[in-house]
Amino acid sequence: MDNLLNIMRALADPTRLRMALLVSAMELSVGEMALILDQSQPRVSRHIRILDEAGIIKRRKEGSWVFLRNGNFPQLDKLNALFQSSEIFQSDIVKSDMEKLEKVRADRAEMAEAYFANHASEWDQIRSLHIAEQDVEQEMQRILSAYSLGRLLDVGTGTGRMIELFAEQCEYAAAIDNSPEMLRVARAKIDRLAGSKVEMMLGDFNDLPIDNSSFDTLILHQVLHYAQNPQRVIKEASRVLSEGGRLMIVDFSSHNVEDLRKYHAHARLGFSNDMIKQNFRNAGLHLVHHTDLSNNEVQNKVKDKNINKNSDDALTVSIWLGQKMGSKSINISENQNEDITNNLSDKLPNRLPNKLPNKLKVIK
Repeated sequence: MDNLLNIMRALADPTRLRMALLVSAMELSVGEMALILDQSQPRVSRHIRILDEAGIIKRRKEGSWVFLRNGNFPQLDKLNALFQSSEIFQSDIVKSDMEKLEKVRADRAEMAEAYFANHASEWDQIRSLHIAEQDVEQEMQRILSAYSLGRLLDVGTGTGRMIELFAEQCEYAAAIDNSPEMLRVARAKIDRLAGSKVEMMLGDFNDLPIDNSSFDTLILHQVLHYAQNPQRVIKEASRVLSEGGRLMIVDFSSHNVEDLRKYHAHARLGFSNDMIKQNFRNAGLHLVHHTDLSNNEVQNKVKDKNINKNSDDALTVSIWLGQKMGSKSINISENQNEDITNNLSDKLPNRLPNKLPNKLKVIK
């Protein structure tokens, strides 16, 4: 009863009611909230404290920014259902708030486009050395389509592409990156996805701010080559996986493109299959699938471009799928149980947590 009274008191104020409505529609920074409400940040912060104490809003620190999202109080579903009422959206002040919210979305999208434009030449040069991303993504989808993704964690989310790609197939998703700037770019891309389904957080792949056994599927997409100690990253990924959970690594096979180390901060020039297999074993994972993706067109491109004149520098993208050892087993055929090379000509053929993992809940 006391909790319900706290909720009702918190929502009795018109400004706090507007704030709860806005956060139910989209995760917002404190600055964005103040802009929409046309109020000072100190005043908005006082309202945030009251809403946070009532469990209506949850605060999360991301670098020097603080973001606001739905809280976890038991009546949240009922409140969100009330916020969907057409009668509420007849209010002039709510209409104005929603228009400003769309302006925030547009500003985020513009920021993301500027970021992509500034880095396009770098990414285009790397992409010219390997098979098209679309083909890589299709192969990832083909491999994972056999399983229920359950709770999905994308480590080193970057632009948020993996969440964008797999959010509809999982029941809860979290994206983590060590760059506040990249998280803002990712948020601009995926903020139209169901807010209660996607959590974004700041963190390091060497020490994930997540409880043991919190996720069923974990993706490291073009991330591991930045690791000074890949074994540590893989062990940390295994720690947060549930028994029988899956780790998918998408990265380059061993190569000799020194420019990636020199100009793009790659700590590792790809990985051999034997290295990944050994790292999996050391982390309590079993390699159940391996795919190499390359084609002759890329090798011809390298010859035509003055990037590195040796055609051997064409990059092969590899996909490794490991399972955390335990009583559960992956439903996969025997001939796929070790190293498998699939052809791209192949055609593409759960569980919702009752509450967020504890460590996710305490991030402010």
